[in-house]
Amino acid sequence: MFRKDSTAHKVKDYIVSDKFFNIYEDVESKILWTDIDKSHDHLKYYLSDNYIPHSDKKGLLGFLYNFSQRIMFVYKRIILSKQLKESSSVLDYGSGDGKFAKYLEKKGKKIFTYDPLKANTSNSISLSQNTDFQVDMIMMWHVLEHIPDLKKVFPQILQRVNKNGFLVIAVPNIDCFDAKYYKNHWAAWDVPRHLYHFNHNSLENFMSCYGLSLVFKRPLTLDSYYVSYLSEKYKKTPFPLFSGFIIGFISNCLALFTSNFSSSVYVFTKD
Repeated sequence: MFRKDSTAHKVKDYIVSDKFFNIYEDVESKILWTDIDKSHDHLKYYLSDNYIPHSDKKGLLGFLYNFSQRIMFVYKRIILSKQLKESSSVLDYGSGDGKFAKYLEKKGKKIFTYDPLKANTSNSISLSQNTDFQVDMIMMWHVLEHIPDLKKVFPQILQRVNKNGFLVIAVPNIDCFDAKYYKNHWAAWDVPRHLYHFNHNSLENFMSCYGLSLVFKRPLTLDSYYVSYLSEKYKKTPFPLFSGFIIGFISNCLALFTSNFSSSVYVFTKD
């Protein structure tokens, strides 16, 4: 259970409800968390045509999302080449439409998928039924921040990783320039779908509590452009694509000196 410190932000859900949600900082871990009611209906905030990762992705935003997604597939495979080579089995946890899993499958990897909202792919697995299921690598691409009751569920996920296996985590970074620039309009707050919000230190410290060691981290540079574009739309600026590109570019340039990219992927190993 995360404990409240002071209110850090009051952020609006621009996608589904137009409601405001409070974000607090946990006094111990320094992880920020979104305050939701116990009766909160999580599915309501995902099953919407306005939520791009779970929609048919039509129009300009959908085109940009799909285009950047294809580029990132190649980038992800390259940066994980060594770990993928050492892993005979991989689970894409929170796999969405399963496209990245299919991409890796075509490259010869034995890969399984799990997503509570998308369980219709040929290689999907039911973790509740397969209690002994384990793999050499679990990938969680922008998934960790969505998990309800993180302190309870995360150890259960970690049990699925074999000893000396890998855990791949990609999350937004609250210390990036675009977060500071857009403040409460920053699209990567994405309340109430994003329940937790990290920076480098809070994520690495959280993982160390479970015996995980950082192997390396790498930037996801395209995320700054996409997040900045959405943030400009939330601000209702006249030319969000142009303005978002400028802020995304500035964010990436500054991050070359600070390492605070809009999003990063972290590879941890299970000792």
